[in-house]
Amino acid sequence: MDTLKDIKPLVTIADNSFIYLLIVLFVVLLMVLVAGYFGWKKIQLKRRNDKKRKALKILKNLDFNDSKATAYTFSRYAGALVNDSNMTDFEQINTALLAYKYKEKVEQLEQNLIEQIKGFLCV
Repeated sequence: MDTLKDIKPLVTIADNSFIYLLIVLFVVLLMVLVAGYFGWKKIQLKRRNDKKRKALKILKNLDFNDSKATAYTFSRYAGALVNDSNMTDFEQINTALLAYKYKEKVEQLEQNLIEQIKGFLCV
C-alpha cells in the first residue's frame, strides 16, 4: 500500500473565455456601429445630391416672364445650391428679388437680374 499514490485534489484552471467573449462582442458591435454610421452618411449624401439635382432642374426651367413666381421659386430652391464660393451672389440676387415679392402687382424682372440668376445657375 505504500507504493500507491493518493489521488490529488482538483486543480482550478484559469478560464478567461467569458472575457474573450465580451471582447469579441464589443469588437463586433463596434464594427456594426461603424458600418451603420458610414451607411447613414452615404444615404445622407445621396439625399443631398438628389435635393441639389431636383433644385437645379426646377431652377433651370424658371419662367422669367412671371416675376413673382421666379422670385419665390429662386428663393426656395437656390439655397440647396449655395456653397462658400457663390454665397455672396446668392445673397445679392435674393436681396434684389425682394422687390418682386409680397406685392400684388410687380413689374418684369430686370435684364441684369435675369443674367445674374442664369450666371448663378451655370456656376
